[in-house]
Amino acid sequence: MRTFKPVIEYSTIKDIKLIPCKLAPLDTDEIIIYTIYLPDFIELKSDLSQFLTSKELKKAQRFFKEIDRSRFIIYRSILKFVLAAHTKLNVKNIYLDYQFNKKPYLASHPWLFFNLSHSEDFAAIAVSRKNVGLDIEYMSKDFNFTSLLPDVFDDNQVLQIQNAADKKHAFYTSWTRKEAFVKALGKGIDEDFKQIPSLDGQHKIDFSLIKNSKNWQVNSFNLADSYLGAVAFENLSAISRNLVFYIIPNKIDKLLEMAQIKNN
Repeated sequence: MRTFKPVIEYSTIKDIKLIPCKLAPLDTDEIIIYTIYLPDFIELKSDLSQFLTSKELKKAQRFFKEIDRSRFIIYRSILKFVLAAHTKLNVKNIYLDYQFNKKPYLASHPWLFFNLSHSEDFAAIAVSRKNVGLDIEYMSKDFNFTSLLPDVFDDNQVLQIQNAADKKHAFYTSWTRKEAFVKALGKGIDEDFKQIPSLDGQHKIDFSLIKNSKNWQVNSFNLADSYLGAVAFENLSAISRNLVFYIIPNKIDKLLEMAQIKNN
Protein backbone atom coordinates (compact mmCIF):
# COMPACT_ATOMS: atom_id res chain seq x y z
CA MET A 1 0.00 0.00 0.00
CA ARG A 2 1.35 3.43 -0.96
CA THR A 3 2.27 5.71 1.91
CA PHE A 4 1.36 9.39 1.48
CA LYS A 5 4.38 11.66 1.78
CA PRO A 6 3.75 15.34 2.51
CA VAL A 7 6.29 17.86 1.27
CA ILE A 8 8.17 20.26 3.55
CA GLU A 9 10.08 23.17 2.06
CA TYR A 10 12.76 24.94 4.07
CA SER A 11 14.09 28.38 3.22
CA THR A 12 15.51 31.52 4.82
CA ILE A 13 14.11 35.02 4.78
CA LYS A 14 17.15 37.19 4.16
CA ASP A 15 15.74 40.47 5.44
CA ILE A 16 12.81 41.06 7.76
CA LYS A 17 11.38 44.41 8.76
CA LEU A 18 9.94 44.91 12.21
CA ILE A 19 7.19 47.48 11.82
CA PRO A 20 4.84 49.11 14.35
CA CYS A 21 1.67 47.15 14.97
CA LYS A 22 -1.24 48.37 12.86
CA LEU A 23 -4.97 47.87 13.14
CA ALA A 24 -5.84 45.41 10.38
CA PRO A 25 -7.70 42.11 9.97
CA LEU A 26 -5.91 38.80 9.57
CA ASP A 27 -6.07 37.77 5.91
CA THR A 28 -6.62 34.15 4.94
CA ASP A 29 -3.09 33.64 3.66
CA GLU A 30 -1.32 35.90 6.12
CA ILE A 31 0.93 34.98 9.01
CA ILE A 32 1.66 37.68 11.55
CA ILE A 33 4.55 37.44 13.98
CA TYR A 34 4.33 39.85 16.90
CA THR A 35 7.69 40.55 18.56
CA ILE A 36 8.24 41.48 22.20
CA TYR A 37 11.43 42.88 23.69
CA LEU A 38 11.15 42.05 27.39
CA PRO A 39 13.06 45.03 28.89
CA ASP A 40 10.53 47.39 27.28
CA PHE A 41 7.68 45.81 29.27
CA ILE A 42 9.10 45.25 32.76
CA GLU A 43 7.59 48.48 34.09
CA LEU A 44 4.19 47.43 32.71
CA LYS A 45 4.14 44.11 34.60
CA SER A 46 1.78 45.32 37.30
CA ASP A 47 -0.67 46.76 34.77
CA LEU A 48 -0.50 43.67 32.59
CA SER A 49 -1.08 41.31 35.52
CA GLN A 50 -4.63 42.73 35.81
CA PHE A 51 -5.54 40.89 32.63
CA LEU A 52 -4.63 37.47 33.99
CA THR A 53 -6.92 35.10 35.87
CA SER A 54 -6.28 34.15 39.48
CA LYS A 55 -5.18 30.72 38.26
CA GLU A 56 -2.65 32.30 35.90
CA LEU A 57 -1.34 34.60 38.62
CA LYS A 58 -0.87 31.62 40.93
CA LYS A 59 1.04 29.87 38.17
CA ALA A 60 3.29 32.91 37.79
CA GLN A 61 4.09 32.86 41.50
CA ARG A 62 5.25 29.25 41.28
CA PHE A 63 8.29 30.33 39.28
CA PHE A 64 11.34 30.51 41.54
CA LYS A 65 13.10 33.37 39.74
CA GLU A 66 11.64 36.87 39.50
CA ILE A 67 12.62 37.15 35.83
CA ASP A 68 10.64 33.99 35.04
CA ARG A 69 7.61 35.35 36.89
CA SER A 70 7.90 38.55 34.88
CA ARG A 71 8.21 36.68 31.60
CA PHE A 72 5.10 34.63 32.29
CA ILE A 73 2.97 37.63 33.28
CA ILE A 74 4.12 39.79 30.37
CA TYR A 75 4.02 37.15 27.65
CA ARG A 76 0.71 35.59 28.73
CA SER A 77 -1.06 38.94 29.01
CA ILE A 78 0.27 40.17 25.65
CA LEU A 79 -0.80 36.90 24.06
CA LYS A 80 -4.30 37.66 25.34
CA PHE A 81 -4.17 41.13 23.80
CA VAL A 82 -3.13 39.64 20.47
CA LEU A 83 -5.88 37.02 20.55
CA ALA A 84 -8.44 39.64 21.57
CA ALA A 85 -7.37 41.72 18.59
CA HIS A 86 -8.21 38.89 16.22
CA THR A 87 -11.38 37.59 17.85
CA LYS A 88 -13.12 40.78 19.07
CA LEU A 89 -13.27 39.23 22.54
CA ASN A 90 -12.57 41.26 25.65
CA VAL A 91 -8.98 40.69 26.77
CA LYS A 92 -10.19 39.45 30.16
CA ASN A 93 -12.47 36.95 28.42
CA ILE A 94 -9.63 35.14 26.68
CA TYR A 95 -9.33 31.66 28.17
CA LEU A 96 -6.82 29.21 26.76
CA ASP A 97 -7.81 25.60 26.27
CA TYR A 98 -5.31 22.80 25.79
CA GLN A 99 -5.24 19.86 23.43
CA PHE A 100 -4.17 16.42 24.65
CA ASN A 101 -0.59 17.30 23.67
CA LYS A 102 -0.76 20.48 25.79
CA LYS A 103 -0.83 22.75 22.75
CA PRO A 104 -3.00 25.80 23.59
CA TYR A 105 -5.97 26.84 21.47
CA LEU A 106 -9.19 28.86 21.67
CA ALA A 107 -12.20 26.57 21.69
CA SER A 108 -14.41 29.58 20.89
CA HIS A 109 -12.38 30.42 17.76
CA PRO A 110 -10.96 27.20 16.29
CA TRP A 111 -10.07 28.99 13.04
CA LEU A 112 -7.39 31.04 14.80
CA PHE A 113 -4.02 29.33 15.19
CA PHE A 114 -1.24 30.75 17.33
CA ASN A 115 2.07 29.83 18.88
CA LEU A 116 4.40 31.60 21.30
CA SER A 117 8.15 31.22 21.77
CA HIS A 118 10.62 33.07 23.96
CA SER A 119 14.33 33.07 24.68
CA GLU A 120 16.27 35.42 26.96
CA ASP A 121 15.09 39.02 26.24
CA PHE A 122 12.84 38.30 23.25
CA ALA A 123 9.50 36.63 22.66
CA ALA A 124 7.37 36.25 19.57
CA ILE A 125 3.79 35.22 18.86
CA ALA A 126 2.74 33.78 15.50
CA VAL A 127 -0.91 34.10 14.49
CA SER A 128 -2.52 32.61 11.40
CA ARG A 129 -5.64 31.04 9.96
CA LYS A 130 -3.40 28.07 9.17
CA ASN A 131 -1.73 25.71 11.60
CA VAL A 132 1.50 27.35 12.73
CA GLY A 133 4.54 26.68 14.90
CA LEU A 134 7.22 29.13 16.02
CA ASP A 135 10.61 28.89 17.69
CA ILE A 136 13.13 31.59 18.53
CA GLU A 137 16.49 31.00 20.20
CA TYR A 138 19.27 33.11 21.63
CA MET A 139 22.52 31.90 20.07
CA SER A 140 24.59 31.64 23.23
CA LYS A 141 28.34 32.00 22.87
CA ASP A 142 28.93 29.62 25.78
CA PHE A 143 26.65 26.78 24.70
CA ASN A 144 28.58 23.71 23.55
CA PHE A 145 26.22 22.09 21.07
CA THR A 146 28.59 19.58 19.48
CA SER A 147 27.77 16.79 21.93
CA LEU A 148 24.08 17.11 20.96
CA LEU A 149 24.57 16.65 17.23
CA PRO A 150 24.33 12.83 17.00
CA ASP A 151 21.23 12.76 19.19
CA VAL A 152 19.09 15.38 17.44
CA PHE A 153 20.31 15.46 13.81
CA ASP A 154 20.68 12.86 11.11
CA ASP A 155 23.98 12.28 9.30
CA ASN A 156 23.33 14.83 6.53
CA GLN A 157 22.32 17.50 9.01
CA VAL A 158 25.39 16.84 11.18
CA LEU A 159 27.65 17.04 8.14
CA GLN A 160 26.08 20.34 7.05
CA ILE A 161 26.65 21.86 10.49
CA GLN A 162 30.21 20.58 10.76
CA ASN A 163 31.09 21.96 7.31
CA ALA A 164 29.41 25.34 7.80
CA ALA A 165 31.51 28.51 7.96
CA ASP A 166 29.42 29.55 10.99
CA LYS A 167 28.73 26.27 12.81
CA LYS A 168 26.76 27.89 15.63
CA HIS A 169 24.42 29.64 13.20
CA ALA A 170 23.99 26.40 11.22
CA PHE A 171 23.16 24.50 14.42
CA TYR A 172 20.54 26.99 15.54
CA THR A 173 19.07 27.19 12.04
CA SER A 174 18.43 23.44 11.97
CA TRP A 175 17.31 23.36 15.60
CA THR A 176 14.75 26.17 15.29
CA ARG A 177 13.37 24.71 12.06
CA LYS A 178 12.81 21.32 13.66
CA GLU A 179 11.38 22.87 16.82
CA ALA A 180 8.98 25.15 14.92
CA PHE A 181 7.76 22.22 12.83
CA VAL A 182 7.11 19.85 15.72
CA LYS A 183 5.40 22.65 17.65
CA ALA A 184 3.08 23.19 14.69
CA LEU A 185 2.32 19.46 14.72
CA GLY A 186 1.87 19.44 18.48
CA LYS A 187 4.45 16.65 18.75
CA GLY A 188 7.10 18.30 20.85
CA ILE A 189 10.60 16.88 21.05
CA ASP A 190 10.35 13.10 21.02
CA GLU A 191 12.14 10.10 19.57
CA ASP A 192 11.19 11.22 16.04
CA PHE A 193 12.90 14.62 16.37
CA LYS A 194 16.13 13.36 14.80
CA GLN A 195 14.27 12.26 11.66
CA ILE A 196 12.61 15.62 11.04
CA PRO A 197 14.32 17.27 8.04
CA SER A 198 15.82 20.74 8.44
CA LEU A 199 18.04 21.51 5.43
CA ASP A 200 17.19 23.98 2.65
CA GLY A 201 14.95 22.74 -0.14
CA GLN A 202 12.00 20.36 -0.41
CA HIS A 203 11.76 17.11 1.52
CA LYS A 204 9.20 14.34 1.46
CA ILE A 205 8.37 12.81 4.79
CA ASP A 206 6.35 9.73 5.67
CA PHE A 207 2.86 10.30 7.01
CA SER A 208 3.62 7.69 9.68
CA LEU A 209 6.30 9.96 11.15
CA ILE A 210 4.28 13.15 11.53
CA LYS A 211 0.67 11.83 11.37
CA ASN A 212 -0.21 14.75 9.12
CA SER A 213 -1.06 14.82 5.42
CA LYS A 214 -0.62 18.55 4.79
CA ASN A 215 2.23 20.15 2.90
CA TRP A 216 4.36 22.54 4.92
CA GLN A 217 6.68 25.49 4.60
CA VAL A 218 9.32 26.45 7.18
CA ASN A 219 11.05 29.83 7.03
CA SER A 220 14.10 30.85 9.04
CA PHE A 221 14.73 34.47 9.98
CA ASN A 222 17.14 36.60 12.00
CA LEU A 223 15.09 38.33 14.67
CA ALA A 224 17.84 40.47 16.21
CA ASP A 225 21.56 40.30 16.97
CA SER A 226 22.24 36.76 18.27
CA TYR A 227 18.56 35.76 17.95
CA LEU A 228 17.42 33.28 15.32
CA GLY A 229 13.91 32.08 14.61
CA ALA A 230 11.85 29.81 12.41
CA VAL A 231 8.15 29.61 11.62
CA ALA A 232 6.38 26.55 10.22
CA PHE A 233 2.96 26.64 8.62
CA GLU A 234 0.61 24.54 6.53
CA ASN A 235 0.49 24.96 2.76
CA LEU A 236 3.24 24.86 0.19
CA SER A 237 2.85 28.19 -1.57
CA ALA A 238 4.71 31.46 -1.86
CA ILE A 239 3.12 32.54 1.39
CA SER A 240 6.34 34.01 2.78
CA ARG A 241 5.36 37.20 0.92
CA ASN A 242 2.50 37.46 3.40
CA LEU A 243 4.68 36.95 6.47
CA VAL A 244 4.53 40.17 8.49
CA PHE A 245 6.56 41.10 11.57
CA TYR A 246 5.00 43.59 14.00
CA ILE A 247 6.49 45.21 17.10
CA ILE A 248 4.13 45.04 20.07
CA PRO A 249 3.61 48.53 21.56
CA ASN A 250 4.84 48.96 25.13
CA LYS A 251 2.10 51.34 26.25
CA ILE A 252 -1.13 50.16 27.88
CA ASP A 253 -3.27 52.57 25.89
CA LYS A 254 -1.73 51.31 22.64
CA LEU A 255 -2.27 47.69 23.67
CA LEU A 256 -5.92 48.42 24.42
CA GLU A 257 -6.23 50.15 21.07
CA MET A 258 -4.68 47.12 19.37
CA ALA A 259 -7.19 44.82 21.06
CA GLN A 260 -10.05 46.73 19.41
CA ILE A 261 -9.17 45.58 15.89
CA LYS A 262 -12.27 45.13 13.79
CA ASN A 263 -12.08 41.91 11.85
CA ASN A 264 -13.98 41.03 8.69
